[in-house]
Amino acid sequence: MAAGEKDSPCKNSLLPQPPLPTIIPTAMQNSHIETEAPMIFPDVTGVILAGGRSSRMGRDKAVLELGGISFFERILTVFRSIFPHVLIAGDRPDLAGQDLPCFPDRYPGSALGGLYTGLLAAETPYIFVAACDMPCPDPELIQAIVASRCGYDIVVPRTPAGLEPLFALYGKACLEPMRALLEAKNYRIYDFYPEVRVRYLEPDEFPTGWERALVNVNTPEDLQLCKEELNMKPAIVSVVAKSGTGKTTLLEKLIAELKRRGWRVGAIKHDAHSFDIDREGKDSWRLTQAGADTMLITSPEKIAMVKRHGDGQEPPLAETIARYCGDLDIVLTEGFKRSAMPKIEVHRAERSATLLCRGEEHDPTLIAVASDERLELDVPVYDLNDATGLCDFIEGRFLR
Repeated sequence: MAAGEKDSPCKNSLLPQPPLPTIIPTAMQNSHIETEAPMIFPDVTGVILAGGRSSRMGRDKAVLELGGISFFERILTVFRSIFPHVLIAGDRPDLAGQDLPCFPDRYPGSALGGLYTGLLAAETPYIFVAACDMPCPDPELIQAIVASRCGYDIVVPRTPAGLEPLFALYGKACLEPMRALLEAKNYRIYDFYPEVRVRYLEPDEFPTGWERALVNVNTPEDLQLCKEELNMKPAIVSVVAKSGTGKTTLLEKLIAELKRRGWRVGAIKHDAHSFDIDREGKDSWRLTQAGADTMLITSPEKIAMVKRHGDGQEPPLAETIARYCGDLDIVLTEGFKRSAMPKIEVHRAERSATLLCRGEEHDPTLIAVASDERLELDVPVYDLNDATGLCDFIEGRFLR
């Protein structure tokens, strides 16, 4: 071994290590967490940030459950399959154990303080950190981030929505610039990045399905949406926009691309008024006019149905999909802007300066925007013509 080689743990730890035994709770085996034969990184400690106040949620996020497993346990299970050492940054003796220590924040009140506490407490050269409000960690994404660490002090994912500093890797060289920010009462994590070596990991380097891993659950509405997404079969995405923005054009492109990829796709159009798809004088029209509550036309190629609502009330979207779309992988809807389904908003600058879901009101079910101009939002923003990118996003979040 060359002189000094043993001081470079990154060099040898890029090789796969024997996997540690992993116990996966029964309730998690059919969830979205996969933990099969991951690579082990002995020079990295997994750090779970659990010192936040959960003020927007109104209750402790670490013990919230998704798929019958608490957020904290979901992260811990994945971390134990990858990192020989795991610790908690935060004063959480209720979550700690004999081989799972917790460390009260040296600088309470900020995520940066938790990062600093975890990095200072770790006995390894690096930590990988995850906030406890990210309940769907992806082992493959974690491995991709950690495996890119050699020669860098930080490896952080960069997505269309921005950086993900609380699902990233940090080295010991970050301690002093972190401390300087904290002493100055500057809690913006990014502000010390220029002082160290940073590797920005781009989406084309991520594994398929990475979008779900980076979902933060901060409010009761976020939690409800996350639970609905976990249980939705088929998946449902509503495309919404102001009139004349181009919803149908985008939907045509999304449907064509998803079909090209082999998915079974449904489409539902919302009409706020009465409509008639029959042509007057046709047999089907005559049967409906005679009073048929349900009228079907069937042929070797397709089937069509006209069904009257007995009480004159439109049924809930989820009920309609459950009744008629059970054989599909995903249903894309046009409209339904008042529904609780995940939404992609279409935006054109010449049509409106504001968004339906960000501006006129804040809709927690908004998951992405397709726009013809650059926007700074809290959700990913795609080019209006980037149907491929949007389908990658939809696949990763709902279909993988």
